[in-house]
Amino acid sequence: MTPRRAAAAVVDIGLALALGAAARLAHVYWYRAFATSVPVDLAGSVALGVVFAVGHLVVASGDRVSAATERRPDSRAWGPRRTAAAFGVGFLLHAAVAPAFTPFGLEPAGVNAALAAGGVAVGLWSLGVRRAARTGA
Repeated sequence: MTPRRAAAAVVDIGLALALGAAARLAHVYWYRAFATSVPVDLAGSVALGVVFAVGHLVVASGDRVSAATERRPDSRAWGPRRTAAAFGVGFLLHAAVAPAFTPFGLEPAGVNAALAAGGVAVGLWSLGVRRAARTGA
């Protein structure tokens, strides 16, 4: 592995971890701004879905964010179906752990941990999507 590839791998893993951190921070700031209720939890699920979708766009696009207008093999790595899937994962993950929708009764730290882990998982999936698009698989 060349130093350039090692640096790129570190940046890619950093992007996946950043998606997990973004999910956690979005949750923390959302509930600092709003009191919990069923409509707020539903809106929070939508907001987390948006965070996951945008995170997928950033991670799957990598260094070729502007390549979508060109016809490169990886220009559609972030396609609409995959972005919708990332949104759905964020939405459903938050809905599965939100106090208004689930009997689990997780504390805020548990919810934050679940969202961060889900964000990292989606980030790693997004890296796999990008890698598959670049290799033509």
